[in-house]
Amino acid sequence: MNDTQAMALVRHELLNTMYNRFPLGYSRPQLLSELRPALGDRDKAWLTDAINEQITVLMQAGLVRPAQGGYTLTDKGRRDRQQAQWLFNKQLSKDKEVA
Repeated sequence: MNDTQAMALVRHELLNTMYNRFPLGYSRPQLLSELRPALGDRDKAWLTDAINEQITVLMQAGLVRPAQGGYTLTDKGRRDRQQAQWLFNKQLSKDKEVA
């Protein structure tokens, strides 16, 4: 997996992790421990930098906001995850019809 793919995976995992625990916030150390299994081939320093960078990007996009204890999704971020899940389920339905 190259760095671009890894950063996309970090962004995806951050959003999904926050969505699953909404409305509670995640601290950066908690996010690191949650994302570590998905990106086990990356060292801790790289993953810490990637999380910091992606939180900044997601905050600028209006998908994430600071919350008590860390970061959580905004309403826009929750809608994004709901739409992603809907599209994923729709694709699964199509795949089942074809099979």
